[in-house]
Amino acid sequence: MAATLTTSHRRILLRTGLLALAGVGAWTWQRHLATSLHHTAIATGLALFLTCLALALFNARKKLPFLPLLRAATWTQFHIYFGWFSILLFLLHIGFRWPDGPFEVLLASVFSLVALSGVVGLFLSRTLPSRLTHHGENVIYERIPALRAKLQRDVEAIVLKSVEETKSCTIADFYAAQLKRYFDRPRNFFHYLTRGQAPLKGILGEIRLLERYTNEREHAILAELTECLHAKENLDFQLAGQGLLKYWLFVHIPLTASLLLLGAFHGLYVFYFAGGLR
Repeated sequence: MAATLTTSHRRILLRTGLLALAGVGAWTWQRHLATSLHHTAIATGLALFLTCLALALFNARKKLPFLPLLRAATWTQFHIYFGWFSILLFLLHIGFRWPDGPFEVLLASVFSLVALSGVVGLFLSRTLPSRLTHHGENVIYERIPALRAKLQRDVEAIVLKSVEETKSCTIADFYAAQLKRYFDRPRNFFHYLTRGQAPLKGILGEIRLLERYTNEREHAILAELTECLHAKENLDFQLAGQGLLKYWLFVHIPLTASLLLLGAFHGLYVFYFAGGLR
């Protein structure tokens, strides 16, 4: 018996089917224009520009949440579908071959970067939120620096307590040599994005080795430090994940604005200096 399709699989099949239908429709429309002796490149270029403009309006919708313009989730779906469709239009517009004119190469390159950043953003928005939720305590992004600073103060207080209570500098020396730089600032950004925890595992291994040479009271203090290490690791993970979700837009949006400006200039040049649709 065939396995029941999950909601995610059904969504993928639906999107694939819709994109296939849209692709066939766009290709049929282009063939009709070509056989009717219309300016196919102008028509597909105008359709592509309008599609990109519609995609840019998604960000405007997010800036105006109080207007009754459908739910943000609905606009997100439109953005995804139109984004994939714009790639199909782009390929039809350039005839499935890379342009050779300097300005056309620039325009095609910017579009490719916009499309690539959009695909990356889609991947991040579909994978990072669940990872952030299941990794540890969710924290507000803007509060992470203050929480990290407080955690470092707590760790230093634990280290000072170890010296006072045990009359030994073993843990203090270990903190200065191995832990201080870990708590000083965010660490291991790329490790967290690739699901790696090797740096933390290395530090925890050093703590287990140190436990062999410490007494019971120092064991308890090392256990407190271990809890702080896990808390710091979660803060770094949240900072990396949430930061990536926030700041990839600082690449995608300026590229989109550049694409619209270049596309508008390109369209005006075609219409006014190359005869337009005549």
